[in-house]
Amino acid sequence: MSNGNIGATSATYTDVTRTNIRILSKDISAQIAKAKFIAIDTEFTGLVLSNASRVFNLKTTEWVTRATNMRDKYKAMSNIAKTHALVSMGLSTFSTRHTRPGSYNVHNFNFLLQSQNSHLISPSSISFLAETGFDLCRQATKGIRYFSGPNPKPVEVKTEAINEEGLLIREVFLDIVRAGVPLVIHNGLFDLVYLYQSFFGPLPDTYESFAFDLSEMFPGGIYDTKIIAEKEAPQSASYLAYLFHKSERLQKQRLERGEPALAVKLKDSLLRGNSEPKARCRRLLLDSHSSKPYCEHFAQRGNCRYGNRCFRSHDINFILDCQEKEAAAEAEEASGMQTVETDAEDSAGDKKRKRDDEIDIGESGSNDPPCKVLRVDVADTTQEAVATASIDGLSIGEQAVPALVPASSSPSEEIKETNGSEPLNLPAESLLNMYHTAAYDAFMTGYIFASYRLVLEDKMSDYKNKVYLMGSDNPLLIQAGPYANTSVTYHQTMRLMNTAAAETANTTTAEPSSTDVVDQQQNEPESKAQA
Repeated sequence: MSNGNIGATSATYTDVTRTNIRILSKDISAQIAKAKFIAIDTEFTGLVLSNASRVFNLKTTEWVTRATNMRDKYKAMSNIAKTHALVSMGLSTFSTRHTRPGSYNVHNFNFLLQSQNSHLISPSSISFLAETGFDLCRQATKGIRYFSGPNPKPVEVKTEAINEEGLLIREVFLDIVRAGVPLVIHNGLFDLVYLYQSFFGPLPDTYESFAFDLSEMFPGGIYDTKIIAEKEAPQSASYLAYLFHKSERLQKQRLERGEPALAVKLKDSLLRGNSEPKARCRRLLLDSHSSKPYCEHFAQRGNCRYGNRCFRSHDINFILDCQEKEAAAEAEEASGMQTVETDAEDSAGDKKRKRDDEIDIGESGSNDPPCKVLRVDVADTTQEAVATASIDGLSIGEQAVPALVPASSSPSEEIKETNGSEPLNLPAESLLNMYHTAAYDAFMTGYIFASYRLVLEDKMSDYKNKVYLMGSDNPLLIQAGPYANTSVTYHQTMRLMNTAAAETANTTTAEPSSTDVVDQQQNEPESKAQA
């Protein structure tokens, strides 16, 4: 059984709000400029439109985001993004640490956002955010205020502070565009739609122009880790948390074999002391009549209709431990069947009993039916997965997740390096609250991409500019179409962006940011040690 610490990585991040974005903006821009690739994740107020008031007089056929036709799907997603709003954005920058492959410094940022445009709020989305620890009160009082669209200073706004916040958060997104490096997402088509509408400009009328714009905005390519996972391991689960823990195990195995392995160093929060709080842990009885000790629905899809009331484990590391033992037992059993059938039957029975003994832990050590203490882990961390479960008729259970807390002012301890052999030790129950912070989702996405990049090498180019489409066997291709052009929005915003960049270059001096100095100081001892 898992010791509970494999893959337990601390989600250290910088919490960016309206009170500190002005101070942090230069350091954030510096980290984006140094990045070799950038991972991103967002949270928003709506994924679908359901039970809309008749006063809006909406044509509901234009709001079906699960439409099979791409033009209808894009029209619906565009309508959702134009009428709803982002509430947070997670950003992870992966920059080169050493010359050896797979060595990265990582900075994580969590941007708390508050749209100043009147917008709709989906009851299911807001419930999902609240249940997974998102602090709605804090978002209302500390969220970075912004207006959607290309103009950061609407004429109707008289408050200079709001204008400045909107300009700064937009510049963060435009810095990502300027960087020209790969942008990494996980099942992130809706993230791209929301980001474009919120910080780049009005969405184009057609998905062909939208895809053309994205191909020009991100010359380094857009990579969707869900696409990569489903192509490389089509029979395996592909939700974010599962892939993250699986990637950590893969890197550990590579290191043990003496192969190049991922070495990721999580840098301290720029605020010094902002890491995820520990979460509560529930004690549940396992149904002794279950065929497996873990929830098979959760293991495959990342969600469970019973939520934290499920009597089977949702702990991903425990699930992976069991699946590895099952695979080994099946392989051994198949090998035995090729020799003597009767011996194989006995062996299979013995192995089954042995496997049950290995995973059954009685609290008192008695011979009574085992009472297992199981960690309640989280379900799939995307709103889309939850919405899918609701559509399928499944009700999402309550989540035992505490609210997030703001960054503390006390200095944080140096974050250890994770390179597969030595995952960062944090009590596994604290992962419960991490999995749905946008910054941690972005970090997991980036880590999965880095793992695949190291393993697949040149084959990664096969997945460039392919975005996952739910309900379709084919991805959305981010490319210039034969009958498409870049949109008016693209040309207008790029012109504004280039003008602003030229003005900034003429008015600023080339001083190193504070994070550049810190990174250099922290890496010097390791470089000397290697020498």
